Amino acid sequence: MKLTSKILLTFLLLFIAGLFVSNAVIKREYERVDKGDLYWNYAVVLQQPFRHIRINGGNVTRIVYEQNAKPSVRVLKFWQGYSAGTLKPYVKNDTLYLEFPNVTNNPNERDWMKYQAMVRVFSPELLSVTGSDTRFEMLGVKQPDFNVVLSGRSTFEMESMQTEFNSLKIAQQDSSEVIFEMSPDYRASSSFHVKRVEAKVTGVSLLDLGHAQIDSIKLDVADSSGIMLSGGTLKKRF
Repeated sequence: MKLTSKILLTFLLLFIAGLFVSNAVIKREYERVDKGDLYWNYAVVLQQPFRHIRINGGNVTRIVYEQNAKPSVRVLKFWQGYSAGTLKPYVKNDTLYLEFPNVTNNPNERDWMKYQAMVRVFSPELLSVTGSDTRFEMLGVKQPDFNVVLSGRSTFEMESMQTEFNSLKIAQQDSSEVIFEMSPDYRASSSFHVKRVEAKVTGVSLLDLGHAQIDSIKLDVADSSGIMLSGGTLKKRF
């Protein structure tokens, strides 16, 4: 056999062996996955209890919160940016801190991140969110009181699974948007009831409470900002 043929045969055998090894590794990893976990493709990076969140950054993607008996922070395994230390979560004084620099040098990755949830957060309850230049979503929420403080270029959205709230406190500035609405999984009603709302909205910001029936409301809204209220709430106030 010629030397060239031997070299080609060696490369071929190495290639085939590599395929078998890769397949074995992938199969082993798949077998280790908890098939009952909806978010098996997310790596758990923190497991400490908390009841408040402070976020800096994250408006280049989606950060999603869901209530769960076990607190955790999970990061999408396919996100290459995390391996470079992009996200550094920690808990201090019952508060989860998320530092998320809104920088990516890859335009393709940036476009992909817009429509993905790079980070998912879980805890039994969440009482407040303070965010700057972030994009935060709360899904399937079941709790009667909540505070949100938003600044920079930010978006906050809560999808509730209950129709009764005791109080909502909102503070917005800069160019921020806050939306409260019923979860699409709650099919009985698209509106909810709030006993009291306190809101301060400044800058070029928007507060959407158009699905809420509010008993008592205290507003401080700048001329450059906007607020959406239901007809029932407007009739009670005016």
